[in-house]
This record gives sequence, C-alpha cells and structure tokens, in this order.
Amino acid sequence: MRISTKFIETGMRLARPIYGRNGETLLNRGTTLTTQYIMSLRRHGILTVNIDSGFEEDLSDALEDMVRCSVMKKVQHEIMVNKNRISIQNITNQVEMLIDEIISGKKVIGNLTEICSTDMYTYAHSVDVCTLSLMLGIRLNYKKDKLLQLGTGCLLHDLGKTKVLPEILNKPGVLDSAEFSEIKKHPLYGYKMLLDNNEDIDPESANIVLDHHEKYDGSGYPRGLKGQEISEMSVICAIADVYNAITTDRIYRRAMPPHEVYEMIMASGNMMFEQSVVEAFLKCIVPYNIGSIVRLSNGFVGRVCRLNPSLPLRPIIKLLDSREEIDLVQEKSIVITGLLQHEDIIKEGIDRALEKLGSFKFRQDFTAIW
Repeated sequence: MRISTKFIETGMRLARPIYGRNGETLLNRGTTLTTQYIMSLRRHGILTVNIDSGFEEDLSDALEDMVRCSVMKKVQHEIMVNKNRISIQNITNQVEMLIDEIISGKKVIGNLTEICSTDMYTYAHSVDVCTLSLMLGIRLNYKKDKLLQLGTGCLLHDLGKTKVLPEILNKPGVLDSAEFSEIKKHPLYGYKMLLDNNEDIDPESANIVLDHHEKYDGSGYPRGLKGQEISEMSVICAIADVYNAITTDRIYRRAMPPHEVYEMIMASGNMMFEQSVVEAFLKCIVPYNIGSIVRLSNGFVGRVCRLNPSLPLRPIIKLLDSREEIDLVQEKSIVITGLLQHEDIIKEGIDRALEKLGSFKFRQDFTAIW
C-alpha cells in the first residue's frame, strides 16, 4: 500500500526500496521503519513509500526496482555529464536491458517515480515512460529493432527540460503564460540537442522527442500535428507520459488514483490519442491493484483480492466485515464508488477490520499524525 510520508509510523515495513538524490539506495525492501529512518525519508524529499500491508500480490516475477534504478542512473549520467554528446549506444544498451526483462515475463509493479527523491523525478519518470512504452510496443508486436527505437526516444523524451529553469519545472502554483510557453519549448530543445550532437540518433527516436506532446485533435505542441500525422511511437510515448505523470505524487499536487486515470485514458481515444493505441495501452495497466481498499455502492468496504482481466474495472472484492467475496462481474448492481487512502482508513476506523485480517497495525488516533 502506498502511503504519504506524512502518515508513516515506526514499525511499518517497506514493500519496495527507496532511492536518494543520486540514485543510491537509502533503504532496502523489507526494512522496518524507525524514527530516524522516517526523518531521513522526509529530509530527502521522499513523498510516498510503499508499505507491506500483507495484502500485496506476489512480487516474485516483478521487474526489479534495482534494474530500473540502474537504468535511471545511466540516463542521469548521460544527460547531466554528456548532454552535449550523449552516447546513443549507451542509451540503447539500457533499453535492451529493459526489453529483455519484460520479454522474460517480468511484471512492472508500481512507478519507479514513487520510490525516488524528488530530485530524481525527471530521470525516474523517463525510465517509467520507457518501461510502459516498451510493454505497449511488445503488445503491438513490435520487432526488436523497433522496440529499441521506441525505448531510446522514450528514455530521452524529456531531454529538453535540461534547458528549462528548475523554478519553472517545479513551480508549485499555476504557470503564467510566459512560463508555460517556455515549458512548451522542451520538445524542440531536446530534438535540436540530439540532432546537433548525435549523428547516430535514429530519426524515429528523435521524432518521439519532438512529438510526444502532440494530440490527435491537433491541440498539442510544438507543431500542432493531428491524427495520422503523429507517428504511432510518438503516440505510445505520449500516453505513457501522461499516465505516469498523473499517477505520481509531486510536491505541488497529489497523484490521481489509477482507476480514475484509467477511465480518463479510456475516454481519450481519437481526442488526445489514437483510439487503437489507447485500447492496447489499457490492456497493459490495471485500474485497481491487488490489496486496494475500496468502498462499494452498497455501503460495504472491502479489498481487491483478484482481478477480472476481461473487465478490469469490476474486480473480485473481499468484504472486510464478513470476508464474503463479491465478483462485480456477477453482481452487476454493485459498483466501486471510491478507493480509500491510508488516511481515510484510519479516520473511518477501518484499520481495526484490517488488523483482524492480518495486515499491518494502523494508528488509532488520526488527529495525532495529521
């Protein structure tokens, strides 16, 4: 379960590792949190952590965070140290590592951006976008050479942000027109950086960097392309970029729940993104993770215990009070009305029901940790 560092307590155990400002491991998976560890996490700008609640799905076949973190550190080095002469071969090597992991059957559990310090956001985000895009490319039956083109463009899609002032990139409030105009230049900045300094960059990869903010209806930037004028690989990157960005906590806003983002993406076909790519992308993600605590329209609260692959918005729910299982595919009159966050669980006293099911102990007094 993902929890804001505002609410973590001593005794909780990490379900995923935490990485610092330079991609170094701060705390390993399985670490039991102490007061000192909690203070260190907040000091390093960690916004959320993943806590072992006892309900998470089996992670034995998960794509290791350490693999993605290794890729992240290599990308950071290329962009920050070699940005005037990025080694495309080094970037491609990282993409190939991710491809091999995904093809071998490794599943992606959560965003890398969730477990890194805010200073590493751009690089962790790039790896997340690349990983999601490769998953989609594999679903679309891309061959290895095309996957390498796709992954290289996605790893470098935000390269141009190195030319944008940090105070604009990380501004907590609404950007004014001049600031937004500057942000909108980053695809052109990145494209020009690649073409000026890297003769071996593949044109398809470079176009992903240039076009990942274009929209199907022509309202995107920087060129205002529409429909089939936008390459499929650029569309793939664009969807992955949007999905990862709005499911990740930032200093200036909280992440949106995955099920809400899932529905937003589902409704974006032939408006923001090409419909066929949207449909393929939705098969790569899930709206509700195993272990999520949800409220149902009949007033009961339960946890997601299994998924229905054909109808992912209607999983199987185990009620917390009776432990009865409800298959929402069969119970058509019942719907999920909300996903409960950690603070909601404490505030409503649901923690007592969870403790009976064997999850971690929640603090009873919500106001004490607010």
